[in-house]
Amino acid sequence: MKSYFFTVRSHSVFYHLIAALLLGFTFSGCSNSPDAIDDYVELTAAPVMEADSMHWYNTEEGHLTSHIYAPRMRTYDRDRAQYDEFPWGIDVQVYNDSGRVVSVIHALYALFQRDEKIWEVRYNVVAVNEKGDTIRTEQLFWDQNQKRIYTPASVRVRTPDATLLGVGFESDERFDEWVFHRPTGVISIWQKEE
Repeated sequence: MKSYFFTVRSHSVFYHLIAALLLGFTFSGCSNSPDAIDDYVELTAAPVMEADSMHWYNTEEGHLTSHIYAPRMRTYDRDRAQYDEFPWGIDVQVYNDSGRVVSVIHALYALFQRDEKIWEVRYNVVAVNEKGDTIRTEQLFWDQNQKRIYTPASVRVRTPDATLLGVGFESDERFDEWVFHRPTGVISIWQKEE
């Protein structure tokens, strides 16, 4: 009986030793540096905050300059970039010094780079200025530092007198003074006199 006991026990020790060696070989090539773990797991891809029905008010010297509404906002805080994403769209109202709305922007998607204070709106972007001019494009950038709006994309501007077409567009943030980089067409609108 003693020989059987030692045989079983030696086999058990042998199997445990093999398992320990395999486990050791498995983890011997692993790195535990934070950069390697972040690259592999990418835990920083998750948003640090999510908000529904978000209202964002911007002010300068106590005066309201813009109001932003979004059904959903996600905030990401990464080493290289800090940004807010608005995956369900955005509505923006820009105000003048007396508090009156002077321009409106609507888009189905938006991204705000917090460090640069640059907005990017995409997909069915519609902007209307105080005069009623309507700008339609698929992508628009709003630089809050420079107070400029621009796009390299195709743009259609509808004024009371004409529809203007072009590629590349730049304007002040109120859409008062705008210019095409490459105009491609004009469609005049005549009103029938009664």
